[in-house]
Amino acid sequence: MLKSSIMKEISFKENKLIFKYMNKKHSFSKHIHENNYMLGVCLAGKSIFSMDNKDFEVNKNMLCLIPPNTVHSCNSFEIEDKWEYLTCFIPKKLFEEVANSICSKSNVTFKKYFIKDDDLSKYLKELISTTLSSEKIANDEIINFINLFCEKYMTYKEKIKTIENEKFEVLFEYLKKENYDIKELTFYEMANIMKMNPYYFHRLFSKTIGLTPQTFINFLKVSKATKLLKEYQNLSSLAQECGFYDQAHFTKEFKKYHGITPTKYKSI
Repeated sequence: MLKSSIMKEISFKENKLIFKYMNKKHSFSKHIHENNYMLGVCLAGKSIFSMDNKDFEVNKNMLCLIPPNTVHSCNSFEIEDKWEYLTCFIPKKLFEEVANSICSKSNVTFKKYFIKDDDLSKYLKELISTTLSSEKIANDEIINFINLFCEKYMTYKEKIKTIENEKFEVLFEYLKKENYDIKELTFYEMANIMKMNPYYFHRLFSKTIGLTPQTFINFLKVSKATKLLKEYQNLSSLAQECGFYDQAHFTKEFKKYHGITPTKYKSI
C-alpha cells in the first residue's frame, strides 16, 4: 500500500483526471468541486460529510460520490490513530458521457451518495492505487467503474442542489469566461452583474447557493491559485496575484479547501 500522501494528474481522452492518496487527517470547510465529480473510498478512520443540508458518516470501505458544483464540507476522525482516503476527480463531461450512454436523460442523479458496497469499494481502491503507483491510467477500468456505478445507483428523481441555479445563470456565465480581475471581484460587483440591490443579492445568493458571496469569491481565488501554484516560486506573489491580503491569508483560505498548506500541496 502507498506510504505517504500523493497526488497525480493524468490526461485521458482530452480530460485531466486527478488521483489522490491521503494518510493525514484532513477537514474541509464548505466548498465545491468545480465541474468535477469526486469519487472516494475510505481506507481507515471515518469522515462526516455535510451535503444538501444532511450529515453522512463514511467509515472504512465505504464509497462517496460528490457531484460537481455541490456545496459540501467534511470533518475527519482517526480510528486507532489512522485515517486514510483515496480519491479520484473526474471531469463532469467525461462522467456524464458515460452515464448518458446508459440512459440519455439529462437529469442524472443517484439513489445514494455515501455507500457501503464492498465490491465497488475494492474495485475503486485497486483502480486508484494502481494509477498512483504507475505512470498511466487503466483507460478501460475507469470507464468500466463509472458504468458499474451508474448502472447500480443512477436514478432520475429530484436532482441534488448545486450552484448551477437558473436564478444566477447570468452571473455564472460571466464568471466562467474569466474576463474579470479576481482582485477586484466583490459581492457588490456580482450584484451589479445581476442588476440587483447588493443586500438583496447577498441574502438571495446565500440562501439559494448555500455559500455567502464572500465565501464563493474566496473559493474562486483559491481555485485560480491552485491552477497557478506550480508557476510561482514565491507564495507572497501568488497571494497578491489572486487577491489575498497576504501570504498568511492565502494559506488560511487554501487549507480550508484543500486541507493542507499550498507548500505541502505543491510537493505531492
